[in-house]
Amino acid sequence: MALPLDQITANLVPQLHPYAKMALGVLSCAAKIIIAQVDRDDAVLELLKKISEVYSCITQDKTLQKISSMRNILAIISQQTRECANFIKNYSETKNFCES
Repeated sequence: MALPLDQITANLVPQLHPYAKMALGVLSCAAKIIIAQVDRDDAVLELLKKISEVYSCITQDKTLQKISSMRNILAIISQQTRECANFIKNYSETKNFCES
C-alpha cells in the first residue's frame, strides 16, 4: 500500500536541504493541481454518462413520449440537458487547466 503524498512529505521535510524543501513544495502543489483536474474530468465524464442514461431510458420506451403529463417533464429534462451541454462545451474549451 502506497503512503499518501502528505504523509511522505511530512516525514521527509525535516531532513531535507532548504532548496530541496522548496522543490518538494512546488512538486507537491503541482501534483495536487493535477489530481484535482483529474477529479474534475472524471466528474464531467460522469455527467455525460448520466445524460446518456436518461436519454437512453426516454428513447427506449416510446410510450413516455405519448403521455401528455410527461411533456412538461421532458421539457425540463431538455432544458437541463442544454445547460449541461453548455457547461461541458465551456469546460472542454479550457486551454489551460489552471484556468478551471
